[in-house]
Amino acid sequence: MKQIPPKGLMRLKPLAVPAVQIVLSFLLTAGRFSGTYAPFSLALVAAAGARLPGLLCLAGAGAGSLVFLDFQSGLRHFAAAVLIYVANTAFYDTRLYRHPLFRPAVAAVMMLLVQSIYLLHHSAEQWMLCLMAAAVLAGGTWVWRDLWLQPDRPSVLLVLTAAAVALQPVSLLGAVSLGRVLAAGLVVWMALDTSPTEALSAGAVVGMLLDLSTTGQYLLLTAAYGSGAAVASLCRRWPRLAAMPAFCLAAGVCAVVFRADVPAAALYESVIAVTVLLPLRSKIRPVLPEAQDASPSPEAPFLRRSAAAFRELYDSFFRGASADPPENPSVLFDQAAERVCRNCVLCTTCWHQNYTSTYNAFNDACPKLLQRGWAQPKDFPLYFSSRCVHFSEFLGAVNVELRSFLMRRQYRQRLLEARREAQEQYQQLGDALASSAVHAVSNVTVPMGYRIGSALRPKEGERLCGDQIASFEVGSTLYLLLSDGMGSGESAHREAAMTVRLLQQFLEAGIDAAPALQTLNGALRLRSEEVSSFTTIDLLALERGNGMATVYKYGAAPSYVKRTGTVTRITGQNLPAGLQRDPPEVTRISLQPGSCFIMISDGIADETNDEWLQNLVAGWQGGEADQLVSLILRESRTRKGLSDDCAVMILQLPGRGENGKKQV
Repeated sequence: MKQIPPKGLMRLKPLAVPAVQIVLSFLLTAGRFSGTYAPFSLALVAAAGARLPGLLCLAGAGAGSLVFLDFQSGLRHFAAAVLIYVANTAFYDTRLYRHPLFRPAVAAVMMLLVQSIYLLHHSAEQWMLCLMAAAVLAGGTWVWRDLWLQPDRPSVLLVLTAAAVALQPVSLLGAVSLGRVLAAGLVVWMALDTSPTEALSAGAVVGMLLDLSTTGQYLLLTAAYGSGAAVASLCRRWPRLAAMPAFCLAAGVCAVVFRADVPAAALYESVIAVTVLLPLRSKIRPVLPEAQDASPSPEAPFLRRSAAAFRELYDSFFRGASADPPENPSVLFDQAAERVCRNCVLCTTCWHQNYTSTYNAFNDACPKLLQRGWAQPKDFPLYFSSRCVHFSEFLGAVNVELRSFLMRRQYRQRLLEARREAQEQYQQLGDALASSAVHAVSNVTVPMGYRIGSALRPKEGERLCGDQIASFEVGSTLYLLLSDGMGSGESAHREAAMTVRLLQQFLEAGIDAAPALQTLNGALRLRSEEVSSFTTIDLLALERGNGMATVYKYGAAPSYVKRTGTVTRITGQNLPAGLQRDPPEVTRISLQPGSCFIMISDGIADETNDEWLQNLVAGWQGGEADQLVSLILRESRTRKGLSDDCAVMILQLPGRGENGKKQV
């Protein structure tokens, strides 16, 4: 019989991740470079971002600075951690914060800002060590950016490497280090699964991180682990009894070459690693996330070929092609002069003797007539107009040529716009087909259950609602879609319904959300030239296997996520679809069992008046999703009346053990 855990332990389960954040950032502060810098704990603070996760990692890093660092180094470490957290908090609601490079760059800059003050009179070696620590900090932040949402294989391997650096001072038998034993086992582990080149790189990186944390020769472990990993990878197809001694032998040889006084320590550590840790490889391996082993579907080769054909078409015709230079306005004067001045008695005087002054007169008149659209006598200098005996005829010829010039320029501009739109469509279609091929071969995990509640309410006096919603599944992905048409009534309803229908067709065909949205946005931009209309798009894509969700917004109202009594607002700053070239704003979140996602239109609330909505959602004690929909519509009507179309859609993920049937 399966043993049921006590209720007390189940209540403590939500505290597991916060506890790990504090403890891990505390312990990794022991991973010091030359006893001064602790980039791994700072990387955890930067990767955790703002709000509670970042604050917990900040607390752990601060405690670690008191325990593992001296007073001066600890003070600088904690100051850098505080600046990183403050910067993440300040930019949390901005578009810049969502850029993948923002947090790594800010973390490195803040650390250098603090440390450089104390390095003004130090040696170049200390500056180089500080720069390398900043580089490790930026790289760690990049690898760990999704550590608390969906840890992948590189992020887990980096955690183990950082743990090895922190444990390096711990001795087992004399000079044998516990951290280096862990690092050697990790390097051989990776070597048995990768090519020699990748194994060499991974081993050298692990060795370099351990070398930086010591005051000895910096290249010892870099060379030992790098060469040992490459040799082990070359022998990975041999029996394990051959691959493991090969690593030990290569590491021992490097130890003799670089530091002949302690070759035995590196050899002993390698032997312990391969004899104690690697036999557990088959049991521990499930802890490390693996890449999905997908078998291609029959449609995948066709989709790949189609995507390759469209990309080849785009590359052949458009990529690298530059537009022709615009037509020079001086041509209209040349053509006017050809018609009027050729038979004039002063032709030689104007075009030979006074050539410079004639063209100066044209240059002075050109900006004015181009801005106005036609030429007037006052546009030309007096010395030219008074000298020209056929000035009225010349002015008429200039106006004729000017109209032709402006028509050609307008036609050229429209042609360039159409060509640019066609280029984008070809490129986006190729990306869409490529993403379909990937989607066609992805594995489907056991999906979580869910409930959906939704409602539409038209504006007072209107029969049709200008907001439209849809929810549907594609494989293991659940989509929630809301579109708000411009204005209200039949026209807004028609625009929103068309947007929802087309986007749903794209997504159900297996096209990924990002290229589907950009393709639809391009089509709406072309249509808006004939029909002045636009729509907002709010799309949630939930992977039901792991709870990872992506929110895409084109000018949409805020969305809200409720987790254990806490409500988080998700906003976007870009324009509605059809009014810009930019891609949709993307926010990635984790929706676990027991959480709730609320999607609304601006007829319910917007960023300036949604405090009541956040309080209502935070105070809701659970129940059916339709009940919360009714509460929101009722409260919105008391506050705003029926002055606009309203739409609400709520996704509720029942807690573990609850019924998760779909309800719409």
